[in-house]
Amino acid sequence: MPSLKQSYEQVCPEVYRKTQLDILELKSKLPADTVGEIIDEVLARVKAIGKTNTYLLDHPPQRVVDKLCYALISTESDEAAQFIEGKRQDGASLEAIYLAYLREAARTLGDWWTDDHVSFVEVSIGTSRIYSIMRSLGYLFVPDKPVAVKSAVFATVPGETHILGVRMAADLLGKEGWEIDLHVSLSHDDLLEAISQSHCRVIGLSAAGVHASAALARLVIALRISNPGARIFLSGQITREAPDLVPLMGLDGVASDVETALALMNRFWAETSTAKL
Repeated sequence: MPSLKQSYEQVCPEVYRKTQLDILELKSKLPADTVGEIIDEVLARVKAIGKTNTYLLDHPPQRVVDKLCYALISTESDEAAQFIEGKRQDGASLEAIYLAYLREAARTLGDWWTDDHVSFVEVSIGTSRIYSIMRSLGYLFVPDKPVAVKSAVFATVPGETHILGVRMAADLLGKEGWEIDLHVSLSHDDLLEAISQSHCRVIGLSAAGVHASAALARLVIALRISNPGARIFLSGQITREAPDLVPLMGLDGVASDVETALALMNRFWAETSTAKL
């Protein structure tokens, strides 16, 4: 698990609000079953993070977690972010906020949903806000150790059958000095596992068309939770076929050709390589 900068003062409100608006609009444009999968994805991924480290943390009592959960589903869109900021000002570490408060809130919301204590709409809003808070903290994550070689993961979205383009791009960028770890035709869970184990700072995803929108949205959200310090860009026909969906997915960039991809990758590498604790 990457470490967190200790100089952070507050949840970044601009990132939080934009992410929340984008993901809610994205969900409104996707089929209901896909929205359900995204909700499950957020709950599962958040509950799974940092398991090896949490024994070092002071866990909040359940009544405090419940209060956070009610804030997450409140009609006041900023209430949960303000709750988290209040805990930060009270002295809670960033690790505790990320790994204890938000993780325990995800667990509780999942239990409430199972027990019909909250509706589908409420848990959708709550998970969107958990994700938005995490996105607003994500840029604080920095690598555990420096990486000497410029490296990136390239992958096709699960279910994608058009793989020639991404293979060619990986070969061409390899000639430009990049070490490319290529993954094609993997399932969602297998791809997440492979990328999480790689610890790469740059991730390039490829999708051939609008048919991949649901799988892409789910993958990007999962990657933002599992690899919060990574930069993610997208290429492929989907960037032209789904202009109403792609901008809502919280990507760091879109590449229409190899030259654009190379420029993005070099910029992302410079940004992540100069990050300091």
